Amino acid sequence: MPENKEIHIYCDGKELPLVPFVATLFRSTLQAMTGCLKGFQGGKSITISFEADKVKEE
Repeated sequence: MPENKEIHIYCDGKELPLVPFVATLFRSTLQAMTGCLKGFQGGKSITISFEADKVKEE
């Protein structure tokens, strides 16, 4: 995996720190998953956004 490729993960606008192993894990997994999507033809960047499930407060 090229070292100059970066991945950024944000939670409520705050960037979460990632150690290199976790960054590589996320990048590789997301690239593999998106590469399997019908109609995917590659790209320079991929943006994925989702709302987390609500956490039940006790």
